[in-house]
Amino acid sequence: MKINFLVPGLLTVLLLITGSVSAIGGDVGYLSINSVPVGADVMFDGAYLGETPLVQEVYSSATPSHTLSISKYGYDTWTETYNRNPEPGETIYITARLVSHVETGTIQVTSSPSGAIARLDGGQSIQTPGTFTSVPTGRHTVEIALYGYYPYSTTVSVGAGGTSSVNAALSPMQSTGSLRVSSSPSGAEVFIDEIYRGYTPLTVGSLSSGRHTVRLHLSGYQDFTRTADISAGSEAVVQATMNPVYQPTTGDIIVSSVPDGASIYLNGGYRGITLQGNAFDISGVTPGTHTVALMKSGYQDYTTRVSVSAGSTATVSATLNQGSKPPSTGSITIQSTPSGANVYLDNEYKGFSPLTLSDVTAGSHVVTLKMTGYTDASYTIQVASGQSTQVLGTLAPVPTTAPTRSPLSLPLVALALAVPGILFAIKRR
Repeated sequence: MKINFLVPGLLTVLLLITGSVSAIGGDVGYLSINSVPVGADVMFDGAYLGETPLVQEVYSSATPSHTLSISKYGYDTWTETYNRNPEPGETIYITARLVSHVETGTIQVTSSPSGAIARLDGGQSIQTPGTFTSVPTGRHTVEIALYGYYPYSTTVSVGAGGTSSVNAALSPMQSTGSLRVSSSPSGAEVFIDEIYRGYTPLTVGSLSSGRHTVRLHLSGYQDFTRTADISAGSEAVVQATMNPVYQPTTGDIIVSSVPDGASIYLNGGYRGITLQGNAFDISGVTPGTHTVALMKSGYQDYTTRVSVSAGSTATVSATLNQGSKPPSTGSITIQSTPSGANVYLDNEYKGFSPLTLSDVTAGSHVVTLKMTGYTDASYTIQVASGQSTQVLGTLAPVPTTAPTRSPLSLPLVALALAVPGILFAIKRR
């Protein structure tokens, strides 16, 4: 027979009694513990049992007072205390419905012309007009790219349950140049007009002609800021000498993961995604102990505590464990020399390099890089489920050749030789 009763709080217990009940001391019953969502940590009377779903044996004659606590990153901890043991052979079913405490909103993106690729915080991409959903609260970067138009970038604030809007009027690309950036010491992060481009030494192409702001950041050094004038068809150069910070008040956290493409949370706030080949630098972190969490679809959440000191750099290197169901998609990280190339995946425009494409169907794909003044480069790659594939493309300049002159025809040559003789005969008459 089935007996249903409600324990105070969120705990719903279903008692299913099968067979005869034994009164012998030391006999065991069972707790079948689950959660929504699954994969939560289970603490039973202060002891860690594992992740949901699981089944735990309980002696029927044990002290009938127990505390069950179920927790998962991003959700409020679920805790119940009850005074009952299962009868011998009895199974008690427990389901904890966890309440999310990560508040989100949406971002609506439009562009003129439409059909552009919008990228959120260097990761998820949509086509305009479109909407980013389940976006964590806080400030985010939206980049918009369309072939033949200058890239557009802006920051937008997202409130809990709110909708923010980005309306981009794209400017046609008339002329572009490139910028070569180096630093001493090297390895500084390069931001052009506050858009991250990579690490020094670096050459950035497809920059609109005119003045641009260049900012370099390196942990333990003062930020270097300079303006650079870009001319069409030419390359400008910025060489930076980084000056140490002698009395720093903040520190940095360098974050990397295997595989890359994991969302990074610092003390519950979204900060970006892990990069392929380069660690993600969280700068301006106040001294003290902080919580860093990494989350990626198809993988178990990773959480650690990090101690940060002023002027120092802490490191988080995480190896993510796959979840119970392996993903059917992978990711592609694309870099080019020079950067700023237009990226096509299977002839579909995706944005400009450097670029990370997530949720790419496993199998064979063709990546094509295009840039004005350079020869197109195509690469056939294999994407594996749950893995990141890297494409490093080098674009070759289009060769320039001097025009050739067509040879004069024989009749024209004969006429040219005959003209002086004809003139001489006329003159003698």
